[in-house]
Amino acid sequence: MQHAVIRLFPTACVRYEFINRGGHVFPAGFDRALHEATGQLARLALSAGEKHYLAETCPYLDRTYLDFLQGYRFDPSEVRIAQDGGELQVVVEGFWYRTILWEVRLLALISELFLSAYRTFQAIC
Repeated sequence: MQHAVIRLFPTACVRYEFINRGGHVFPAGFDRALHEATGQLARLALSAGEKHYLAETCPYLDRTYLDFLQGYRFDPSEVRIAQDGGELQVVVEGFWYRTILWEVRLLALISELFLSAYRTFQAIC
């Protein structure tokens, strides 16, 4: 999807907002844990081996995109995280071609951190 967005909508700006469809109550400090986890994503980078694998198995991805992807880094400043009691607010804003990769990672982090907090709570009780 990022490849298509870069080609078709290179200047589009977007805003994503987390919707808590499950009505979960997030524990105190959850926003800080999520903020720390998003900061760690900035260290991720596509390795030369991964780039080679993509070039071999996904010939529809052009080389310029793979070069871009190798240089891409998550920018935590694109994500705003806040918590009001048990309610979590997460907003991502920026160029679509940059922010498109946040959605799946943020949802995974929210799920993982919430489940971890729930398990800790269950162990205490």
